[in-house]
Amino acid sequence: MNKIEDKRLAGSLKAINRRHLMKAAATGGSVFAVAGVPAPAQAQRAQFRFRMQSFLGPGNFEWEDLVPRFVRRVREMSGGRIEIQAFPPGALIPTFEMLDGVINRVVDIGYGAQVYWRGRFPMCLFTWGIPFAFQTVDQYDYLWHEAGLNKLVDDTFQTAGVKFIGPIWSDEWGATQSRREIKRLTDFRGLKVRSFGIAAEIWKHFGASIVTVPGEEIYTALATGVADAANWGSPYGFAQLKLEEVAKFYLGPPLIWSDIEDVFMNKAAWDGLPGELQQVILMAQRVWALERYSLASFESARVVGRLRQAGVTFNTMVPEDLETMRRLTLEFTDRLAGNDPGSRAALRIIRDTQAVFGLRPPGI
Repeated sequence: MNKIEDKRLAGSLKAINRRHLMKAAATGGSVFAVAGVPAPAQAQRAQFRFRMQSFLGPGNFEWEDLVPRFVRRVREMSGGRIEIQAFPPGALIPTFEMLDGVINRVVDIGYGAQVYWRGRFPMCLFTWGIPFAFQTVDQYDYLWHEAGLNKLVDDTFQTAGVKFIGPIWSDEWGATQSRREIKRLTDFRGLKVRSFGIAAEIWKHFGASIVTVPGEEIYTALATGVADAANWGSPYGFAQLKLEEVAKFYLGPPLIWSDIEDVFMNKAAWDGLPGELQQVILMAQRVWALERYSLASFESARVVGRLRQAGVTFNTMVPEDLETMRRLTLEFTDRLAGNDPGSRAALRIIRDTQAVFGLRPPGI
């Protein structure tokens, strides 16, 4: 095996999940045959070319590292038959319009955040993340791939001509970085906060107003006073945007342990792929999801010291305020879901899964 083939084989094996490996071991069959993916072969001329736009761009490791890994993995696992060209935020279509861009095939593949599509599909407000619902990636993975949330979202997206490829595990969401110090819920009164979802409803309950801008505009919003504070991601997520230059106060903990980013594709483009190449994209996306979480989690631990050196003050919300937020989360979730069938279906899956995980006491 030459070096090119060896590299392609290694990349493909990363994308084969544990179930396929166990099945192959039990039957003595080829892992590629069991997984339904063609064995790596010499690269061919690309038969399928797709344009993908990301909601995270230059300066973010998701764009600098993980998007290229996904593109490379798909190319190598497909034996060169699929070529994806990636574009940064806003290059082809505004970030908040990316779902429409995929529907109309301005772009073939979108990488965004579930909550951005709540205007078309209200359920995305809840599938993106609910504060305090889950605490580990394996719980999220079960929720989506075993409990049925992935199928629900896919079925819903397909009504608009979009194939939902799958969720990407962001590391966390809902800490607040601000221009002035925040320690209590009452400190939100009068602030302009960039936020979404249930958290935004809680801040409004305590007297804040909500600013809606995409991630690439948060720095400017804080620097110019359009926003006084922002919810975004982990410490590393804030650091990637260099928010420590304009906002010196950080309030934790995160409210959502892993908010859901997503990958989706024009359905006609998806339907034009042979089944084995569809499986290549699905498997490459599953690997991407885990890489996204694990790398960001590590970098968040490493970056805290640098943020302190840059003058950032870290605070943690007091326990009684967290209990208040848990209570308000239930109230606001039901109110925002209303009678929307998709939202109600998503909440049933989420709450049923949450209840089962809650049966296991801590330490057992």
